Amino acid sequence: MNRLTKIACTMTIAFMVAAMTLSSVSLIPVSAQANVPRNETVWGAGFGMNPGSFQPWNMGSNQGWTTYLMYEPMFGTNVATGEIIGWLGKTIEWVNTTTIQITLRSDLHWTSVGSSLATNTTAITTDDVIYSFRILQQTGQLGSLVQRVGNVSTAFEKVSATVLKVHILPLYQGSSEVYRQLTYGFLIFPKAVWQDINSTYAGDLSTHTNDWQDTEAVPAKWRVASGMYLPYYHDATTTIGKVNQNWWGVDDTDFGRLPKPNYFGYTSYSSNDLALLAMEGGNLDWDGNYLAGLTEVKAEFPNIVTYFDDLPYFPDKSPVMLVPNHKNYPLNQTWLHKAMASVLNYSAMSDVSSGYLKAPSPMLIPADDASARALLNTTIEAKYAITYNVAHALEILNTYCNFDEETGVWWTKQGVTPSDPIQHYPLQEWNYASNTTAPWTILDFLGWTDVDAMDAVAAQLFSNLLHIQTQVELISGWGTVQVRMNNFQFDIADMVMSGQINMNMYERYFQMFSPESSSAGGGVNAPLGGWYNQTFIDDIEELDTHPAGSAAQWAVANEMQEILGQAMPVIPLAGHADWQIYSTTYWTGWPNSVTNPMLPSSPFAGTTQNANLLAIVFALNATGVTTTQPPDYTLLIVGVAAVAVVVVVIVLYMRRPSK
Repeated sequence: MNRLTKIACTMTIAFMVAAMTLSSVSLIPVSAQANVPRNETVWGAGFGMNPGSFQPWNMGSNQGWTTYLMYEPMFGTNVATGEIIGWLGKTIEWVNTTTIQITLRSDLHWTSVGSSLATNTTAITTDDVIYSFRILQQTGQLGSLVQRVGNVSTAFEKVSATVLKVHILPLYQGSSEVYRQLTYGFLIFPKAVWQDINSTYAGDLSTHTNDWQDTEAVPAKWRVASGMYLPYYHDATTTIGKVNQNWWGVDDTDFGRLPKPNYFGYTSYSSNDLALLAMEGGNLDWDGNYLAGLTEVKAEFPNIVTYFDDLPYFPDKSPVMLVPNHKNYPLNQTWLHKAMASVLNYSAMSDVSSGYLKAPSPMLIPADDASARALLNTTIEAKYAITYNVAHALEILNTYCNFDEETGVWWTKQGVTPSDPIQHYPLQEWNYASNTTAPWTILDFLGWTDVDAMDAVAAQLFSNLLHIQTQVELISGWGTVQVRMNNFQFDIADMVMSGQINMNMYERYFQMFSPESSSAGGGVNAPLGGWYNQTFIDDIEELDTHPAGSAAQWAVANEMQEILGQAMPVIPLAGHADWQIYSTTYWTGWPNSVTNPMLPSSPFAGTTQNANLLAIVFALNATGVTTTQPPDYTLLIVGVAAVAVVVVVIVLYMRRPSK
């Protein structure tokens, strides 16, 4: 074998090794792994849920993202107009002040995958609706509805297969909250299937994930749903739904057509930067992550857009609050809250948050949530509005504190009570053993990059402008923050008040301040931060005992707003946004400012947001772009390595002495 032949053979072997190395590296995008065509699939990100759990009753993180595609509600809400959307339900109306009647659409049916249901359970009927609400009550999902109607088994009356009545307790006659809950969008599931599942799991549904890909835990007879999409694929980070060709809505006069995307996929990214790269590369169609510098991204990548071309890009839905520890003095003082709020510079915070921030309402009601603002007295709101005024903040502190120039610490002029033996407290954490102060700490959530940025600016403003040294502590995991707050092991905590678009004033205040709320502050010790005002709590309970919009109801609402304005139990930080970023690389026809100006981070994250799902599945059109992949640096690195191997082999071979 001559020298050139040996070189050629060596190079061939080297390239074969390189090829084998390349083939061992996964270069296939997740859509190809699941065998779904890119141009038939809408890919989303930004709202993490359990990809293998399809619990239709659980509105929390245990629920799989695809659940919102496979089961359906009776009603939903058009987020742009507040209009009630009939889904499985055709009409909902008051019969009298204590009775609401619901009529289902006709010709509804379940889709059974793998085996047929018995003939008498194939149709979707009021039996399914009543049973679904019984399970929702059993698993603690109904909240205030049970308080107003009592036991679902007696309050929900079957009139026929398509008509049911809901009876309201006399104390809550005409309750707007009952109507809201019935149109909230709770998912309906088949009684025949879930009665069997409930029996098999001895009533403990929390142990059942309903993972359709787990054929041992979920036999074919349980794989029954009604939605436009059914589970198709999932792994640890990805879930995909495939269009249901047997969907009941194909021939319905209102829906009447199959969705245009054949697949809907959701995938998680380990960082927002990776999500942005995926969107820039055409592998992501909509995203609910906070993407810093989006203005510049839009300029460079015109296919990545938001719902508003002008500022603000995002509507605020969930107010961000700084919650002081009300168990500790002076953190529980209203004057301190107002002083700190007066130096929150929303322009500075907007600079680090893509310019979307709005000054929040002291009543903690978002500016563009019409349902929640229905009882809002704008005169009271304006009366207690906090404006950026450093001089005023310092004036407040000088009224209640003395400033130690030598140590740079404010000391209160009084103590917790007039008889308090200590009398003076620092506006800092105080270590009596070492007689030193330490910064107050804001608990924040690692990964909430927009909120992290706001808190960093807030801490800097408190430190620099008020000489109240403050720092941010980023915590990984909601559970850790929850434990710290429940045990009052914190100074100030960052909180984002959850809230669906169809959430009224009662529900917003109930979730934060009522000790009876299981979700107060998202499960944190209620009232939030330890603040307790019996009059306010009594008003929450009374708010929905008066007819909607009546003078009596307005009087209660006004009293609540006066209490919040005067006491200021939390420091409003910002009007928190629902991110709504989408790409037109593969799909056009996204909802716009004319048809629907709001797309929350996930069209399926909250079941009151069904209008978003409808607008997407029926409006999107494929652009016809062929599948392309973004630059794959793994391929580049491996390729360079392979070439390097070839070069090294050749050099070594050339340097070998000839025999």
